[in-house]
Amino acid sequence: MSDQEDRMLESDDDDMAPLTFQDAARQGDEDEPRPFDLADVPSSVEADDALPQTEILECLFMSQDGGRSTGRTWEQTKVQSVNLSTLARTFKKGDKATAINFLHRRSALRLDDDFYYNNEDEMLAWDASNHFLDFCLVVGGSIGLHALLPNRVVDHTFSIALNLCLPTRLFRPKFGKLGFDPTGCMLAIGTGPSCEYWLAFCHQENLDDIDIANNVPLLSDKQHGDTRLSSSHFRMAVMFLAYALSKNPNLPIYVMHHYGTDDDLSTWRIKDVSNI
Repeated sequence: MSDQEDRMLESDDDDMAPLTFQDAARQGDEDEPRPFDLADVPSSVEADDALPQTEILECLFMSQDGGRSTGRTWEQTKVQSVNLSTLARTFKKGDKATAINFLHRRSALRLDDDFYYNNEDEMLAWDASNHFLDFCLVVGGSIGLHALLPNRVVDHTFSIALNLCLPTRLFRPKFGKLGFDPTGCMLAIGTGPSCEYWLAFCHQENLDDIDIANNVPLLSDKQHGDTRLSSSHFRMAVMFLAYALSKNPNLPIYVMHHYGTDDDLSTWRIKDVSNI
């Protein structure tokens, strides 16, 4: 110890004064929190005032028109095809570099031949109960119900929740292509596993000529009118289904008159001539 510290220990004063040793803090001693001024900003972190919002808006939006990029746009980039098997190998190998390179170019996915199945194969069962599709539209290519009825060999447990009391329901899909104008042509007839069933009445020429069907606008263009059947056509469609179902001896459905008891198709009610 220094001479000063020795003199403090040898003091004859009866009052014991605390001893202070510089640069030697005892274990357990902690500095008490002291208030500080938030306005006292160190010079090392000082900054100028914030930019006005008008200048930020000018830099973000207004100045973009003047600086045209001299490179190719994404639409001008050449499209290169990539096989689905190539993506599968990249995933199995965990090749991250190749996967990232795919993102830097426009690629058109091409399915390998061994990934295709014959849609008429009797061993192929279509099931859309579990899928990752946002929208799926199936349209028949000819007159009949084959678009919604499966092959008897494939699925003998198929069932439909038939509902013929939906004359006011509108056909409202935002996407898809029907191949004909749905104005006054659509009738909701029930639901199935994760889907809706509709009867569509279109012109014969749309079924005979595929070019006419392809030239019809998409449903998203909204160039069609009210899709509901008229009252007369609704009665005719329901009575046709009632007549067809009444031919099944296992169903307790009867039809007294095919199209009502009056000459005017708009004056009679379905429940008066059938229990459908």
